[in-house]
Parts: sequence; C-alpha cells; structure tokens
Amino acid sequence: MKPFRTETVLQTTRERVWELLSDFSLYPQWNPLFPKLEGPGTVGGDHELVVHLPGIDPFTVQATLEEKGEGVLWWRSTFLGRPLLAWTFSCRTEVVGDQRLKVLLESEFSGLLAPLFRFALARSMEEGMEQLNQALRRWGEKGNVRCMRC
Repeated sequence: MKPFRTETVLQTTRERVWELLSDFSLYPQWNPLFPKLEGPGTVGGDHELVVHLPGIDPFTVQATLEEKGEGVLWWRSTFLGRPLLAWTFSCRTEVVGDQRLKVLLESEFSGLLAPLFRFALARSMEEGMEQLNQALRRWGEKGNVRCMRC
C-alpha cells in the first residue's frame, strides 16, 4: 500500500534535530503529532505512543521501536494482529550540505484493513505530518533545545 511521505529541508545540523527526536521526554513540549511517548527508548522496546492527528481526538497505540540511531527513528504497531492491520512510522534525516538537513517522514498501513484506514485517515495523516515538519523547522532551526530541558 502506498505510504504517506513528506520531505523538508532544514537549515540546521543533524545533531540539533536528533536532540529533539531522540529525547522522548521533550515530545510534549514540541511534537504536535506525538505529544506523549513513554517507554524504555530502546530498540525492540514496547512504548505507549499518543497520536494526535488533526480533526481526530488523540489516541494511544502500543508501538515497538524498530530502529534508532544514525538519524533514524522507526516505529511499528499492530492492531488486531499483523495480518489485519499494522502501521509503521519512520523519520529519517540526511545531511545535504553545510547546515542543511533533509527530513523524510513516512507513515504506512499494511494488512487487510489498510485500505480502509488509509482512506479514512488520509487528510489527517498528511496534515499531522506537515505539522510535525513545521515543528521540526521551528525547534530544529531556531528553538533552544537546552531551554526545553530546564
């Protein structure tokens, strides 16, 4: 099934954006798509992830962190068992120049119920991913990450 994808280029470094992405305790302060994330923060660990898509009340999913590091975060969650519905979300960063960083977001549904969920959540998912891009731009380029920890 075709994933939702966004791509944006920021005037910042990978290290600065990675501070935001990898410190899950900061999510309530800056992340509009995932305003709460609890769990061990380790690959293979189960996490409780609150998802807030525009126009939809926030909901909680159980997600496994599949990959973390080298500018990559990748989550997987299954609903009703993997054959019926699974969801993956990834954020990847690529250095494209001095103080220039490309951020690629991808969200994909798979399984028998995937077409229904993709159709029902399409607009909200696209808007939510764009809001996340804007927040990454705001905090990754100009925000003071250290002050968020105060």
